[in-house]
Amino acid sequence: MQYDVVVMGSGAAGLTAALVAAKAGNKVAVLEKASQFGGTTAISGGGIWIPSSPQAEAAGIDDSKAEALAYALAVVGNRAERALIEAYIETGPEMVEWLDANSSVNFLLSPPSSDWYPEVAGAAHEGRLLAPTEFDGKQLGKDFNRLSRPREEFNAPGGMMIDLFDLPYIERLPAPGALWHMAKIAIRFALDKKKLGRGSRLTMGTALAGRLFRSALDAGIDLYESAPVESLIQTDGRVTGVRATVNGVSTAIGATKGVVLASGGFSANEEMRKAYIPYAENHVSILPYDNTGDGINAATASGAAMGAENHVNAVWAVVSKRTRSDGYVERFAHLMDMSKPGCIAVNKSGQRFGNEASVHFVEAMHATGTVPAHIISNAKNVKKYGLGLALPGGGKIKELVASGYMKTGKTLAELAAQIGVDGAGLEATVAEVNADAALGRDSKFGKGDTLIDQEIGDPKHAPNPCFGPMGEGPYYAVEIFPGDGSTTVGVKIDAKCRVMGEDGQPIPGLWAAGLDANSIWQGKSPAHGCNVGPAMVTGFIAGRSISS
Repeated sequence: MQYDVVVMGSGAAGLTAALVAAKAGNKVAVLEKASQFGGTTAISGGGIWIPSSPQAEAAGIDDSKAEALAYALAVVGNRAERALIEAYIETGPEMVEWLDANSSVNFLLSPPSSDWYPEVAGAAHEGRLLAPTEFDGKQLGKDFNRLSRPREEFNAPGGMMIDLFDLPYIERLPAPGALWHMAKIAIRFALDKKKLGRGSRLTMGTALAGRLFRSALDAGIDLYESAPVESLIQTDGRVTGVRATVNGVSTAIGATKGVVLASGGFSANEEMRKAYIPYAENHVSILPYDNTGDGINAATASGAAMGAENHVNAVWAVVSKRTRSDGYVERFAHLMDMSKPGCIAVNKSGQRFGNEASVHFVEAMHATGTVPAHIISNAKNVKKYGLGLALPGGGKIKELVASGYMKTGKTLAELAAQIGVDGAGLEATVAEVNADAALGRDSKFGKGDTLIDQEIGDPKHAPNPCFGPMGEGPYYAVEIFPGDGSTTVGVKIDAKCRVMGEDGQPIPGLWAAGLDANSIWQGKSPAHGCNVGPAMVTGFIAGRSISS
């Protein structure tokens, strides 16, 4: 088998690189290890951080690439590789425009989302985060089931996908307009489920993956699933192809111009986790089990250098888990519930140890050694806001308690005994929270003090959208673990996404994008959308570079 370009991986990085290369006239193959396409992107939020995007300009938002660059460089600090960040900031808007003109991929301006470090000069409170437009999976026709399904326990309760743009309607339920909006979604899903076996209304990362997959099919790219790459092929120091398992057979696949590595990092590689991830034995990644560092390992076996030491080695996420009766491990990322009023996280002493609404909460778990921990709320708030796998409404509470995922107690002392924390300590903590809540401010950790906290709080809860009293029992608790939504350690690349060798020179014929490349932020993301954003932009740069 012979191609101009071979791409390893079918997430946003791999498919963007493949699409750009194909549109430049190259014969392209995409090799995906998993049985379906979409990679990490398909289970992500799908947002991309693109300062000065066409969408922001059209909305009249005042921003500049120079301010965004200064902000990003200040956040990353002295570990920043300026050339990579400059290339990202400069290329991002161009990539968005190119995809809009040359593919089925397009984006909308996301609801307001603050940069993560508002105290740093150049931070913005809105206009930099883009969200993928929803996608009708039926447009994939016979290839629909080749696209990865969303996680039912994460972003598609019961399989029905919800979008960020649906949240205002959910907040207004049961108002007639909101009820009708959600009813239409539910009716469509029920009909799809009966006819197709899955919902066709795709949102967030699944929509982005679907749009990229549709675009790749339209561009004539050869797409191989269940095709893990075994190794790179080198000829006289140049990467000239790969050896991969295709249709169950080990096959040499030539790549005249080169290979792009975009296999999604190493979250499921036990040895690499031990080397790079704190508390590896208790770490729970939400990423696919196929992300075992294959691209990184193939590159280093061919002489690639690893990136410089990062601030942190993953984009942390608070995660809970439950093993179902069929053996499947449900993994829930706590992106919304912990920021709500009446929810606290405690250690074995029954004490809080950080701001539960913070995007950096896992760092508090690591710093205090509180691994695992428990989040606690009362029945009223669980039914209103949800708690882990117990979604708003409380319909699954009895099942989750029976399975052991949730613990419950009529009193705080009874709950403390159930979860193995100090009862007196927990009662004292709750008394302190209730006293602060009466004044509307968390005096200990400042939960709800910043815009980034408030964006995922309850806007109807005054004066603090994130902080409130614990209320009366019964109470519920869920055990939480440090986890990740992506790794950040990868091979060293230059501003053209060429993989750098141990000798400091680019390895001819080898590019890397997404999580196989070391984080352009050195592990310190400046905002939401800084995982998928760099995946797409590095894929875009790699596809353009390999075609030149």
